[in-house]
Amino acid sequence: MVFTVRRSIKRSFDIFAILLLVLSIVFVYFITDKVLVSNKNTISLVFSSLPFWLFFICYVISVLGIRYFISRKTSHYLKPFQQLEQWANLSTSKDEAFILATPLQNNKDNISQAILILLEQLQKNQNNDNQYTQKIRENVLLDNDTGIGNRQFFSNRLEALLQNDAVQGAVFIIQFNEFFSEHANQEYSSHCSYVELLIAAIKHRLKNKNQYFIARQSEFELALLLPGLYFSETEKLANRLLSNLMAVPLPAGTNNEEFIHIGISYFTGDHKPYQIMAEADMALRSAQLQGPSQWFMYEQGEIENQKIRGSLSWRTFLTKVIKQKSLMTFLQPVMASNGKEILHYETLSKVKDDDDSIISARIFIPMARKCGLIQAIDILACEKLFYVMNSETQSHYHSINLSIESLLSTSFIDNLFDKVTNNPDLAENLIIEISEYHLVNHLEEISPILEKLSTVGIKLLADKVGQYVVNANYLKTCPISFIKLHRSIVLNIHEKLENQVFIQSLNALCSSYQVEIYALGIECAQEWQTLLRLGVTGGQGHYFSKAIAQPI
Repeated sequence: MVFTVRRSIKRSFDIFAILLLVLSIVFVYFITDKVLVSNKNTISLVFSSLPFWLFFICYVISVLGIRYFISRKTSHYLKPFQQLEQWANLSTSKDEAFILATPLQNNKDNISQAILILLEQLQKNQNNDNQYTQKIRENVLLDNDTGIGNRQFFSNRLEALLQNDAVQGAVFIIQFNEFFSEHANQEYSSHCSYVELLIAAIKHRLKNKNQYFIARQSEFELALLLPGLYFSETEKLANRLLSNLMAVPLPAGTNNEEFIHIGISYFTGDHKPYQIMAEADMALRSAQLQGPSQWFMYEQGEIENQKIRGSLSWRTFLTKVIKQKSLMTFLQPVMASNGKEILHYETLSKVKDDDDSIISARIFIPMARKCGLIQAIDILACEKLFYVMNSETQSHYHSINLSIESLLSTSFIDNLFDKVTNNPDLAENLIIEISEYHLVNHLEEISPILEKLSTVGIKLLADKVGQYVVNANYLKTCPISFIKLHRSIVLNIHEKLENQVFIQSLNALCSSYQVEIYALGIECAQEWQTLLRLGVTGGQGHYFSKAIAQPI
């Protein structure tokens, strides 16, 4: 545009100068022709005269001078516009950084100064916009304390990953105990220091992985997304990761045996994000239900998609079960060493889903605990069992596994105590099973409760013995009548010398306290024969009988 204006001014001046010259020549010719009437050759006289050429030369010089002067002045006044036009033309390059870094040369006039001020403001505003955009991204997708992704960040990554039908991998939900976090606040400069140690341990373990995503789900929970992982690799990684996390130094006076639990969901491309996260959460609750720091993952296909629910759905479903008293009772016999006599029946609780499929306690009990409904489930299970016991024409011993939360609840124990004292036959034929791990770790609190139950004739059984390495001194302080080996000890016992030695040493200890040993999960004759040889007096498993539903 500036070039066009300058060219137009020059053309206008040139036309004006030529026109003025022509008019001057015509005027001179006219004057000369009037004065010299007798002279017919006026044109020759005009163009051959010295004054004319002097006039012409002076005129041309004057015109060129004026033209140069006008050009200078025009360039001076149009220079800011020219620079502005040149700067604007840079926008065609679409390189904002280059445009903003190109200053206007003349900053003495008002236009240039105004443009420079606008450029500075534009640069400043753009920087502020970038900062605001970054802040928004951080607030929306990043955890403010640790700088890793948050729940939304993790959901986005998982959803994007599942767009590929051929994908496979695992989600780890890692939760650490709030109790340890409170102690950590006292020793570390901030709570985040402790969380950052866990994050650092996770990253160190995964340093050889090509791709993974880590996020903070909540204050005490981390989530890990590992695409491209095989099922067998997931188990190995879980063991190693748990060892690394348990090695994180804790404040003095805290115990790392129960401070961390991991729930794992293995997925493929046909899974939905909510199914993956719900299954991982269910696995986490199962790991927590066991007690010590550990990981848990359901077997592939163990949980059908329709049984994978979120916490709210589980609460609604279990509340309905409790309200309608629709808990199902199954009985599985514990057989004597002769394989014919029934020592007692263990009560197994299950629930029926909306599609009439059966959900085992292995799946719904951890979620009942998370939803705060475990005591209500235990109360309902006891009511169902007492109904079965009262309906039998021939009395048998019956055992029921109760949660540590219920056994430590004063209201639950008082209610149970009232029922069995009003019905002595129930007390004499009732066996309460309690996990060995919880028995050991709550020994001081639970000992008087177990003594109270024992006084009315209730017998006590330590369940899941051998699942964890714990001290068996509880046999000295608690009125335990039976112990039941965990299925991990029983599985292929005929091929495992170490497990056989463990049972032999346990049998020597139990014999001095007159405690009988039962075994859970017997699947074949070789296992049963080996257990009998080792001194086990009772067995339970599919080798003898499956659990039988009760018509109540």
